[in-house]
Amino acid sequence: MWPKLPFRLLSRTSGFRLALRSLALSLAGAVLVFAIIHHAAETSWRDQIDGAVAGALSDIRSDIQNNKQSLSWNVQQTLAEGGGLFYGAFSPSGAWLAGNLHINGPAALGWTGYKTLHRNDGFLLARRVTAIRGIAQKFPNGDTLVIAADASALQALSKLIARSFLAVFGTIMALGLLSGYLTANSALSRIDHFANTIREIMEGDLSRRIEISRSGDEFDRLAASMNAMLQRIQELMENLKQVTNDISHDLRSPLARLREHLELSRPRFTGPEADAMFDEALAQIDQALGIFSAMLQIAEIEAGARRSRFAPVQLSPLLESIAESYEPSFTAAGIEIETAIAPELMLSGDKALLTQLVANLLDNIILHAQNTTIAIIRAARHGAQVRITISDNGCGIPAGEHSRAVQRFVRLDAARNQPGNGLGLALALAITGLHGGQMQLEDHQPGLTVYIDLPMKS
Repeated sequence: MWPKLPFRLLSRTSGFRLALRSLALSLAGAVLVFAIIHHAAETSWRDQIDGAVAGALSDIRSDIQNNKQSLSWNVQQTLAEGGGLFYGAFSPSGAWLAGNLHINGPAALGWTGYKTLHRNDGFLLARRVTAIRGIAQKFPNGDTLVIAADASALQALSKLIARSFLAVFGTIMALGLLSGYLTANSALSRIDHFANTIREIMEGDLSRRIEISRSGDEFDRLAASMNAMLQRIQELMENLKQVTNDISHDLRSPLARLREHLELSRPRFTGPEADAMFDEALAQIDQALGIFSAMLQIAEIEAGARRSRFAPVQLSPLLESIAESYEPSFTAAGIEIETAIAPELMLSGDKALLTQLVANLLDNIILHAQNTTIAIIRAARHGAQVRITISDNGCGIPAGEHSRAVQRFVRLDAARNQPGNGLGLALALAITGLHGGQMQLEDHQPGLTVYIDLPMKS
């Protein structure tokens, strides 16, 4: 069963527009066919009537020429013989003289050529006669003869053709619109399935594949090609992650042993220069170990392994606690920290990772936001989400660098002389993505604002 999709959305699809073009061509063809049928049928009936009227007129003219009698006398004689036609003789003034056709004088005298009259045109005949068709002939003495035949069948045929045309026209339009709707709905449903699958893949589930039906249509061929591409991308990403994880894991052990050897060897060397040398070496090793730990943590988060630890988190007291714990560090750096946190904010997530997410952003303010005097932590409901906002009035990040700043190992020029490894924002972005949220950087003018939108139910 097809899902119900908005008509506005369906009307924009190429399938629906193609169906409308086909419908327009079908309707144009129907109009042309009915026009030809109507013209052919009407012409045939009209020619028959005109032939009968012309024959009757020829007979009366011949009778008048042979018997030398008046027009009215010949009309009466012709009616006495029968024939089914209508005759009317009129004087030069328009007065009715004889016949079974009564029309007003001006209409009779002004009649030219073959003409069709309807009942509302002013003639008196039997009720069953709704239209007549005939011709008027003026004689040398000024009298006028009108001969007509019953054209009711011709009028009925025209109405029948018109009603049939409207019925067929409406049926074709209804079937065309229904066909367009079903075609567009089916295509859009398949496309929505494509989009949903791609969205899940973008959210990190590289194992998802586009479902292939048994129809073998163009969508199936496209799905097969995309699945092959996705399989190749998954293999490459897994290889890249494996290499990164292997390097991080394999290097952590020798670096940890090197740090241990330095600590054990330190007592053997004395003096200020030796202490400075050991301090610098240990600091460099700690930084390298921090990088590898961050890389392994990002890999673990992107793999989704931490979702199994999700539990209800009281976000409001958590943020208040983080702000309180960072207040001494901010005060020492000459930065005032403010909070505006709505009460009773809850979501499902990993409490430790959410703490690290906020902590990373606050650390960035202390380490990199030069000339900062104030930092603000806000949290409130934002639709079906919780929005955490962390802003400062420091030097900020250029707008053109926002997308690059969240990439791994990216350190902007202003931060190259500051401590750090370029993984803080990347880790924050990974944690946000794990919780099904989005992180956005914007100018605070001055400073930087980071928006973190997390769903109430992850």
